[in-house]
Amino acid sequence: MQIQNEIEDFLLSKEIETGCSPATIRAYQHDLKLFDESLRSNTTIENINQIHVRAFLKVLRDREYTKAAIARKIACLKSFFNFLEDSEMIDKNPMKKISSPRIKREEQLPKFLNLSEMISLLGFVKQGNGIPYTIRKRGYIIIRLLYSTMARVSEIANARIGDIDFNSGILKLRGKGNKQRIVPIDQETLNALTEYLADRISYSDSDPLLVNKYNKPLSVRTIQKDIQVIKEKFGLTEDKKLTPHVFRHTGATHLRQNGMDISELQDILGHSSPNTTRIYAKNDISKIQEEYNSKHPLNNL
Repeated sequence: MQIQNEIEDFLLSKEIETGCSPATIRAYQHDLKLFDESLRSNTTIENINQIHVRAFLKVLRDREYTKAAIARKIACLKSFFNFLEDSEMIDKNPMKKISSPRIKREEQLPKFLNLSEMISLLGFVKQGNGIPYTIRKRGYIIIRLLYSTMARVSEIANARIGDIDFNSGILKLRGKGNKQRIVPIDQETLNALTEYLADRISYSDSDPLLVNKYNKPLSVRTIQKDIQVIKEKFGLTEDKKLTPHVFRHTGATHLRQNGMDISELQDILGHSSPNTTRIYAKNDISKIQEEYNSKHPLNNL
């Protein structure tokens, strides 16, 4: 039995039984396609073993995938082969003795821009600076939205005009598992959104918030490409990461640096566990030092 035959069943199970989001399903599909491409065409599911898996991981390392990216693909394969084992499609699970790469703490910390970089970037995009007009116009809104609301890029792409309450300064988002949450938006971003929408001939609450030049919904991929164009024009070095998710990390880190409680930050980010949110506390040692200096008895002797 070929692996392609079972991938669809696995994805369907993840979508229906587990309730994974479309983005997660696409990620699983992409990772399993990569793994399938690494196998010989005549390799059946029953014959896949640890040698095949380790050969695939070597391909990823040779292509300079990060440890985190490799770890995610290992997690995908573990989930897939567990599914096959539970379904009695295989007798031996090739992932049983495969471990994820050990990631150092500093490699796990979310990448973010400091406040001066964030302010400079917003000013740079607003002024144009050689950025194509269409990308500049929507790019400024996209960056402000991602930084202000700390939404995931898919949440911004799926947002409707009616999801914004301009009077209350809030935005309704649909996150992972189609869960809804309400997040605040700063007034300057609301003003920018008002100007952005004023250029449309007409619109309704059900229309997408972000559109392309053909007035069609802006895709996640287009948003990602826009950010890359802006990064190149802004002059960030190759080793400096700038993706839509970096703005989520940046907003969360800045709020934590300014003293926002972890539980409140968890609500804004839509994390199901506070442990996921606590990573932002580690992004700023200065906050810990401040608390330490004010509360440790030795500092008051």
